Amino acid sequence: MTAPGSDAWRRPPLPSLLAAILLIACAEVGGAAMVKFKLELTRWARSVILARPATHGLVGVRDVDEQVIDEAIVKFDAGLRLFHLHAEGMGLVIIATTMTAATLVRSDGVRRAVIVLLSAGGAGYPVGYLLWSALIPYYGVEPAKTIAERLIWIPFGGATIIAAWWLTVLVAMRLVRRS
Repeated sequence: MTAPGSDAWRRPPLPSLLAAILLIACAEVGGAAMVKFKLELTRWARSVILARPATHGLVGVRDVDEQVIDEAIVKFDAGLRLFHLHAEGMGLVIIATTMTAATLVRSDGVRRAVIVLLSAGGAGYPVGYLLWSALIPYYGVEPAKTIAERLIWIPFGGATIIAAWWLTVLVAMRLVRRS
């Protein structure tokens, strides 16, 4: 451990590092699975969509229905890709922000709160894209998005945003005190 007031950077708590590394690992596995099983995933999503014509507004006319099915499949694939990208990115964000909090936030309680919000929020947020993708074939694009927003994006994204701004204010206050 470094001395208080030292300019040396401190590592984030191990649970935060584990969450970040696990998130990055899941992103890589997810990306590989998307490539390897693209055809199977598309077939599965299409079969579920076709089994729920009313949910997707299918009318039984191939020219009309194919456009709706294609849009749902594109969004399904986009959700998987967005999970991959956000999980990679948020893993790095967790490492950078929790390291900053561990190093610069002096109050133990505030530091712990900021680190927990950053770690949990950052790790949870990308999962919303997996949920959205999984629900699209069953509920449609917009209802699936609403569910993902309410269950994951708003609470976990909100936690990350609040913690990031809290950390920003704390670092800015420390900078003002230094000058």
